[in-house]
Parts: sequence; structure tokens; C-alpha cells
Amino acid sequence: MVKFRLLTSTIIAASVAMLSTSSAFASNLARITGSSVNLRSYNSTEARVVGTANTGDTVTILANAHNGWFKINKKGVGESFVNAQFISIYQTDATCIEQSVNVRSEPSTSSSVLGVAKKGQVFVTTGKCGDWYQIKFNGSTGYIYGDYMQGSLLQYLASVQVDTPAKATASSSPITGSTDNVYAVVEATSLNMRAEADGNSTVLKALPDGYFLTVNGYKDGWIEVTDDSDTKGFVRAEYIAIKNGKKPSNAATTAVITPIEYHNNGPVQAADVIEYSKQFIGTPYVWGGTSLTAGVDCSGFVYSVYNNFGIKLNRTSRDMFTQGTPIEKEDLAPADLIFFNSGGDSAISHVAMYIGDGKYIHSTNGSGNGVVISSLDDAYSVKTYVGARRILN
Repeated sequence: MVKFRLLTSTIIAASVAMLSTSSAFASNLARITGSSVNLRSYNSTEARVVGTANTGDTVTILANAHNGWFKINKKGVGESFVNAQFISIYQTDATCIEQSVNVRSEPSTSSSVLGVAKKGQVFVTTGKCGDWYQIKFNGSTGYIYGDYMQGSLLQYLASVQVDTPAKATASSSPITGSTDNVYAVVEATSLNMRAEADGNSTVLKALPDGYFLTVNGYKDGWIEVTDDSDTKGFVRAEYIAIKNGKKPSNAATTAVITPIEYHNNGPVQAADVIEYSKQFIGTPYVWGGTSLTAGVDCSGFVYSVYNNFGIKLNRTSRDMFTQGTPIEKEDLAPADLIFFNSGGDSAISHVAMYIGDGKYIHSTNGSGNGVVISSLDDAYSVKTYVGARRILN
């Protein structure tokens, strides 16, 4: 018995030593690929089972145990260890290691350039495509050549199939063949359809999540579409999914949302702030983070969005609550800051930004896991709402 305890202590000590050399980032995510997978107290099949996971469960990678195991965090279980054969890593942080590296629209040097990555810039990396990595870049999906990226978990990143039925080109180009073969689905709570492929053009209407659209063409990251009332316009490509096949009918209960009215008259327009913030839906939650592409916490998200427009806010939600003009809940307008108390010692523990229509955008480490849009009418929001502040004139 004494010999077994000594052996167990040695294994645990070795595990701690190996893990101390690894970095943990909140954007290192994986899915479980087996049913009833045992989660253990340390990196060995001899370790105590502390919980189980099933196919499709999402876990956060905390560290690489270097011997075919990963230290993870799973909701409902907490920190534990899982054998590498039962997980598929689909998102990880990676760093650009060269200066002025082109980020492409597709994994090819012949594709269009979306922008330039700087040396030391950290990206949320979502897949491997041959010699290229798929990354989140300025609210869109981009690709960067593998030799220019470095990350502790890149070698484990799952391969992705690039689906390019809707290729963005320099000018709008119609689909060849029948438009019955491809359609678009809105993947945002409220998506503006604009008159032109320009974020400053007139908003024709707002489309609800799950709305089906006919696709007409593509232009510089925008999709030209037609809705059921034959209104033609443009929507941002990152907020829709392109599907093959005949466009399904929209349910009779699916209604087009009335465009949000913006009332401020200052030098910074609320509409611009809201549009800018929506680019980063899906950015992971990272405690203390202020990178809109790599990771943000709740106040880091609001702080960074406003900072883009030259407005300096305090860094924490509690300190932000001291800024601006107090606003009653019934008087909320887009771009107002709203505050919550979800528990803890402080009266303020969470901040978000109101976007209109009873919705707000925020970075959460709850079930949404990152930048998401939520409703002020849901049970959490009603229970924890504290107050609001107006920053824009």
C-alpha cells in the first residue's frame, strides 16, 4: 500500500511539473469525440474518474499534459484530464511570427488579400487547411500560411473543409446556373440589409435569425440577396451561411424586424458603434482581455469598441458605472451601457451595450461563451439588471 501511494504521488508531481510549462487561454476549445468518456483526476488511466463527457460536448483546454492527455475544464465537472484520442481541438490561440503577413480570403496565394497581420499579433485559429490556418480576422474568416504562425496547440488543430460556394470577388458577380442551387441563411439576431455593399449605406430592413434569402452575387465580403418580398440588397457575408439546394420557405410567423432608430447627434454615431461591435460576435471570452479578435471580457469588449471611436472609458464595469448620464430602462437607446449584478462583492459585476429592440451585445463566460447578443427580457437579465449609462450625446 505504501509503495502504491508513493507511486501515485510521483505521477501527480510529474503531472504538475509538466503542466507548469504550459499556457492556458480561454479560446483553446475542443469537442468530445466519444461517448461516456471518462474525465480523470490526473493524466493516467489509473486516476480517479471525476466525471464523464459525451460526443459533441465542448471543453476548454487548460494545458497540454505532454503524454497523450490534456487538462480541461468542463461545465459541471470542473478541471480534469482527458485522453487526447477522445477530443478534437477546433479553436486555439496562435501568434504571427513575421512582419506584414498577408491574410487571404481563401487558403491560396491566388486569393484576394483581406489585410495584413503584424508580428506578435495573436489570432483565434479555427482550423487547418493543408499548409494554411483558418483564423478570425477583423470579424471575418481569413487564412494565413502555416510557416508564419506559432502556437502550442496548432499541431492538434482539426482540419477543416473550406466551403466556398460564395467566393467574394472584387466586383459583384452573378451565380452561374440556377439560383435554386444555393441560398443564404441569416446567422445573427438582427442583420441589416443595406442598399449597397457598404456599411454606411441605407438600411432597407433588418432580417431575423434563421431567415432564408435568395443569393444573387458577391461583392467584397458582402452577399447580394433578395428576400421574400422581392427586396434586393446586401448583407455582410460573415453573418450568413451559404447552403446548397433549393431555398426553403420562411415560416409564416417569421417577420422582418423594423430597422432600429438611432437618436444621438454627437460626432460619434450610435449606428456606427453598433455595426462595429457586431463584427466581433463569436470572439471568445478571455478574463482581462481587450483584443476584439483574440479575446475579451465584458468590460474589455465595451472598452475596446468605444476606444475604436476615440472614446476612453474606464477599464472595469464597476468604474464604467460612474461615467456618462444615468438612463432609465424605458429610455434606453442603442449604444447605451447597461449594467448587471450577477453576484459577488461588487454592486456591479457585468457590463453590456444596448443595441435596440430589447437586445444587448456583450462578452460572457456563461452559456454563450464569448461575444453574443442577448435579450433584456430573459430571466437572467431581468433578475440581475442594475442600471444604464449614456455615453454618446
